Amino acid sequence: MNYLLETDKLTKIYGKQKAVNEVNVHLEKGAIYGFIGRNGAGKTTFLKMICGMAKPTSGNITLFGKKNNERASEMKKIGVLIEDPGIFPGMTAYDNLKLKCKAAGINKEGYIEGILKTIGLDKVGKKKTGCFSLGMKQRLGIGLALVGDPELLLLDEPINGLDPQGILEVREMLTSLVTERNMTIIISSHILEELSKVATHFGIIDNGVLIKELSRDELNNECRERIKLITEGSSQDAAEAIKALGINNMNIIDDDNIEILEGFDSVPEMVFALAEKKIRVKSISVANDSIEEYFIKLTGGKNNA
Repeated sequence: MNYLLETDKLTKIYGKQKAVNEVNVHLEKGAIYGFIGRNGAGKTTFLKMICGMAKPTSGNITLFGKKNNERASEMKKIGVLIEDPGIFPGMTAYDNLKLKCKAAGINKEGYIEGILKTIGLDKVGKKKTGCFSLGMKQRLGIGLALVGDPELLLLDEPINGLDPQGILEVREMLTSLVTERNMTIIISSHILEELSKVATHFGIIDNGVLIKELSRDELNNECRERIKLITEGSSQDAAEAIKALGINNMNIIDDDNIEILEGFDSVPEMVFALAEKKIRVKSISVANDSIEEYFIKLTGGKNNA
């Protein structure tokens, strides 16, 4: 597959610390790629290398089909909002955008008005940005990143600190950018449940290492409803007893734990079958993981958080 962005063993070392450690990301055109990781996991450093704000220690970046130094001509196709948006508080949203347009050599009639409408700030008038809510400032920051009509948008924690209404507004705006402008977006965040509502693909990073990439459907499958069975060291025998009931879709986690992905109406039959085989059951329950629970499990548990 031809990816809009692909990295190969991308690494960034500061002193003795590997902030990003041989990361291989694959980004399809038109995707919203949710880059998931706790604070300090390496998300911001990765984004800075993609947009040229930081130089990789090693590894390769292929962007719009151009590799490493050849991609310099493609950088104008990237819009960036990393860390705090560069907003002048004594100026209006319009004037902030006008300043960015001048720097980019853009002087199209109605251009700024179009961006203001896209980010939902077309009715703020002459209100100074210093009086904006945090959500409005974040939307203006995204608007500044849209100057130049980029094809790829890099957003670092754009919903951090927002109230529920602000999060909803940013989420709806990102979706519209993909559908109406055919844009591709990487959005990093540690607010996992919110990210799961907008992203189409996910990369999970921890301590600089990309642990897993998966699509929204694959993530939903990982977090779907399941029966959790805990025995006293007899999971293999328990699995055979349950398979005799015609229930085969299961995962043996360890000597004590099994996850069963079907047969939700057959829990009593499972208990009887296990009792007949004299397999002691410590607990059996129906549950599904939240994305946070899945993340914690994948990154080594709460003690590693």
